[in-house]
Amino acid sequence: MRNSKAIFFKQFQSLIRNPGMIVQAALFLILVIVMTFLIDGHDDTDCETCIPAYECAACLEDNAHSNNPAPSLAGLFTVMFVGFALVGSASALVIEDKTTHNLRFMAMADVKPWQYLVGTLVSMAILSFGILVFYAMVGRYFGVQMLWFMAVTASGALVSILLGLVVGLSKAPGLATLFSLVLGLGPMLSGFNDELARVLRFTYTQQVNLALGDLYADMTTNFMVIGANGAVILLIFVLMHRKGVLG
Repeated sequence: MRNSKAIFFKQFQSLIRNPGMIVQAALFLILVIVMTFLIDGHDDTDCETCIPAYECAACLEDNAHSNNPAPSLAGLFTVMFVGFALVGSASALVIEDKTTHNLRFMAMADVKPWQYLVGTLVSMAILSFGILVFYAMVGRYFGVQMLWFMAVTASGALVSILLGLVVGLSKAPGLATLFSLVLGLGPMLSGFNDELARVLRFTYTQQVNLALGDLYADMTTNFMVIGANGAVILLIFVLMHRKGVLG
């Protein structure tokens, strides 16, 4: 526990000193605010208040090619933050430890892989959860909606951080870029391609994307797929470090 606590503070300081994740989150938030302002200024159609909805031509056209409700603009960028920024930031944190030989020193100090995982995961999770609250506020998710928003996005964030750590600790850390692009941009592009949506339905970011489309729907399947993704990644981490040596 002492080692995990030391790693937590070390990684938290690294995230503040090199705020790549925070900068990406801020840029996405700014884009959401600017694009929302522009859209609000030119589009007065509100499908949520269209009564009866089946008589609204604009709403029918917007949903003609989608079997699932699309998330809001803030929801789309939240998925991008979860899938794109967090995977890359977690991997970059590990790569920094490798290049500065901190990882080797930790191994020499008998730091266990699970201690490194817990310390790094918790430090990134605290910071990312705080950022997700801002996304919820910008997207006007309040009350019960905010609770569900935080539950599903925080679950996805944990899986992303875990994935970034596993890829960063692997022998092919460069794969983090590929994973972040697919997981971050894939759900957004799936709104224009049904085939892509079917392929991505097994990924946790697509399930976050679907859940944000309707926060009042039954999310059992969404959480099950997200949890399954996390379990698989955790299993890979265990197999990678079955000898109990960090590195």
